[in-house]
Amino acid sequence: MQYLRQGGQNLILAGGARNLVMGADMPNTLGAATDLGNRLADFLANNPAETLAFNHPALFAVGNDGRGFAGQDRVWSKPAIGCAAIEHDQFSTHGRDILRRYDQLIAISCWNEQLLRGLTMAPVTLCWQGVDSQCFYPQPRGTGWPGRFVIFSGGKFEFRKAQDLVLAAFKRFRSMHPEALLVCAWQTPYAPDVATFTLAGHCETVPQPDGQGGLKIADWLQHEGLPRDSFTVLPYTPNQHMPEILANCDVALFPNRCEGGTNLVAMEAMACGVPSIIAANTGQLDLIDLFSCQPLRQQGAVKVSDDYLNVQGWGESNLEEIVAALEVVYTDSSARAAAMAAATRLRDFDWRIVSDRLLHTIAR
Repeated sequence: MQYLRQGGQNLILAGGARNLVMGADMPNTLGAATDLGNRLADFLANNPAETLAFNHPALFAVGNDGRGFAGQDRVWSKPAIGCAAIEHDQFSTHGRDILRRYDQLIAISCWNEQLLRGLTMAPVTLCWQGVDSQCFYPQPRGTGWPGRFVIFSGGKFEFRKAQDLVLAAFKRFRSMHPEALLVCAWQTPYAPDVATFTLAGHCETVPQPDGQGGLKIADWLQHEGLPRDSFTVLPYTPNQHMPEILANCDVALFPNRCEGGTNLVAMEAMACGVPSIIAANTGQLDLIDLFSCQPLRQQGAVKVSDDYLNVQGWGESNLEEIVAALEVVYTDSSARAAAMAAATRLRDFDWRIVSDRLLHTIAR
């Protein structure tokens, strides 16, 4: 969007867009970019032996082991810029070969920056992600859930996001404060791996698919022992509607075991002035260093064998520390003031500002 606002042209969003909710401030030309992306996807699908080369910069997703979108190895550009969000620090020979093709690598956290520099592949630049400060900013307390102490937890349901730790901590906290309410934004079309969760020891089951592209999260929470009136499960919710949810929340909890980036959901909660408790590990350390949110400092080894899942560099938050951190927000009225100060600092991370930095980096 920022590229188009600055007069940029010939933008192609590879793979098109699914379930895109267009905000009022989105440039009309964004629709043309998504149409070109659909055409590109069709071309790659219908011409499996063809390759495409562009004489202008292109940004490529760089995930675990260098993976990107399907067909990415048949599209190239000059320069080719890899934008990395990596959670596992092991790379195969094929993954390293992919990384060698890039002229430049963009890291979205200090943790990923250090990881990529250690591979000595291509020049690495740190460019943090941002928030939409026209959407996410402190607002008056909403009228939802009166009389409840509302704990927000957001992020797709997977082992890395540690919803099992959220559940275990909430159970303990609610035993002391029955008015506590857990608000979950956990939906995902992907069935979670039960083995990783059971190895961690906080739950024995995971939510099952609901047959409509999501998970039966409410059923799972009840099966795990929570009364139906102790939680609210959000459906898939467009990003621009999340501030009205966050305006009703007293605290946001993120004991995530790993973030290749900084944790965008946490940044949005903090931008709304919600006191946020964040695990001091991986990319989330940047949020703690930059914005002085409440950290979970006790980070132990993740209870999963590396033979099953590579979790080098991840962190397992301490359950007692999570409950104690929730208690601090519950009892200390200054927590909201500290959160408002963090929200002010987050204005410097508006998407328009950080996108300008990225575009400047690409143009150098």
